[in-house]
Amino acid sequence: MTIQWSLVLFTVLSGCGAGLFACTALDEFRGGAASKVRLPACAVAVALLVVGGIASATHLSHVDRMMAVLAHPTAGIFLEALLLGLLAVCIAVYALLVKREASSGARKALAATGIVLAVAFAFACGVSYMMTSRPVWNTVALPLAYLGTALATGAALYLVMCAALKVDEGDVKKAGVYAAAGGALSLVLTVAFGLVSGTAFGDQAALFWVAVVLCGSAAPAVCGVLVARKSGGALSLGVVALAGALVGSVAVRAVMWLVGTAVANYFGFAL
Repeated sequence: MTIQWSLVLFTVLSGCGAGLFACTALDEFRGGAASKVRLPACAVAVALLVVGGIASATHLSHVDRMMAVLAHPTAGIFLEALLLGLLAVCIAVYALLVKREASSGARKALAATGIVLAVAFAFACGVSYMMTSRPVWNTVALPLAYLGTALATGAALYLVMCAALKVDEGDVKKAGVYAAAGGALSLVLTVAFGLVSGTAFGDQAALFWVAVVLCGSAAPAVCGVLVARKSGGALSLGVVALAGALVGSVAVRAVMWLVGTAVANYFGFAL
């Protein structure tokens, strides 16, 4: 199939924003780096969600099509738009509470809600493609792979921001732990998708193992581990982790489109 780049950019960018806020929200419970990174991270997360949403809108190309899709609550695009909107509002309200130095309980409540919405949104972006007419896509491993790459890119970006804003050494190391965890989770979930769908051994196997697994998962995981052990060079390692995670995030979606051959469906039976 032809790669739908508008949709690829939508899920990559908005997924990264969701993953970034998830890390920020986690730090609300831990303290530390969040005190300096909270507001900038919220701003970047919302920007990524907005830019991703705009990219998605270009796929439908016409206002009438957008309205028609959004008027049907059962459509996958409607669910994605709903979760994206709720997440953006949640981040904005959380940032406002931080700005006004609201109570810890209120901030934690918004942070917990944001984590749930971020995970649900990243997962829902993959669920939209599950359909019996495309057997390679019709597996829960696909949305899980979307979730894994979103967390990897978001955690890597969080590491970059922590290093660039020069937070305390211990907080930089903790951001490295987030990046390592995001990369490891992406590794497990993307490999699971590759094995379940057969993508890992098909015509796109080389692209899958090099771009998705090595660049998108192993690289951020290794960089995260190195930063977690020693914060020296955290910014450079964070940039490498982010670059690799973005390559892998784009690649897993590109591979999905390339292997997404449709089959005929007669009376409910796929052929």
